[in-house]
Amino acid sequence: MILRNPEKLKLKDLKKFKDRCSQRKINLYIANSVKILFLLNTNKFYISSYNKKQFQHLKYINRKIEIIGSAHNAQEINEKIHQGCNQIFLSRIFQTKYKYKKSFYGKVKFNLVSRRFSANFIALGGIKQKNFSHVKDLNVSGIAMISDKKKAGTYVPAFFKKY
Repeated sequence: MILRNPEKLKLKDLKKFKDRCSQRKINLYIANSVKILFLLNTNKFYISSYNKKQFQHLKYINRKIEIIGSAHNAQEINEKIHQGCNQIFLSRIFQTKYKYKKSFYGKVKFNLVSRRFSANFIALGGIKQKNFSHVKDLNVSGIAMISDKKKAGTYVPAFFKKY
């Protein structure tokens, strides 16, 4: 789970939320705020695609820190690798119905882009029940989806079956 805009919340509420997540064994990533990351004493950090700051110094402070980031193109992927990301969400794999976002990678282009870099990629964007079978052909270490989250329980286990 990624906590966006943590600065808008009270520290007391953030600590309660972090404790609830850890009790349920849910990873809580703090987005773009190093200050909140250290105040909550957590090892999970998320860098959004628009954040261009360098965060490799965090790995020198805490070797156990896990940094993830999101990217939309090859330039941003390169940037996330230089920022020290362990995993990268590569966005817009399949076509979506967003009004202002018409571009997407597709299966072939995604694999070509992801094989150019030595990073763990997580597929994000447009993954639905009708195109879920295509996810097995992607060069990914995981998937993320929002729109079909209620139906996800029925077809996500199929992704992990050995054929």
